[in-house]
Amino acid sequence: MTREVAGPGRRGSSPRGMVTVELAMGTVTATVLAAFLVTLTMLGVTQAAAAESSAQIARQMARGDEQAELDARRRAPGEVRVAERDGGVEVTVRATSFVFALGHVPVEGTTWVAYEPGERA
Repeated sequence: MTREVAGPGRRGSSPRGMVTVELAMGTVTATVLAAFLVTLTMLGVTQAAAAESSAQIARQMARGDEQAELDARRRAPGEVRVAERDGGVEVTVRATSFVFALGHVPVEGTTWVAYEPGERA
């Protein structure tokens, strides 16, 4: 009766290799999930910045403060569009934010503000 012994060149039935593969897959999955969640959070930050910028620009335009309006436009995270309507000004700020696995996602913030008395009709 002969018995095989796992030697230096032979592989036994050790589960250590499987643990390594599971650990590697878990690490990759956790990294991809973390990247997705971070970029998804940045999407929310970009949306909030667009909304806040549109509000600031509209407020300054309604007041007639051109210098503050220019400063607010410079800080806007994307494209600024202005439309005068209904006795006020409507400002839309459009931007894009990259989300891992989804690509570039467009966001926008729109604000309408009535002109202050004496500014415009």
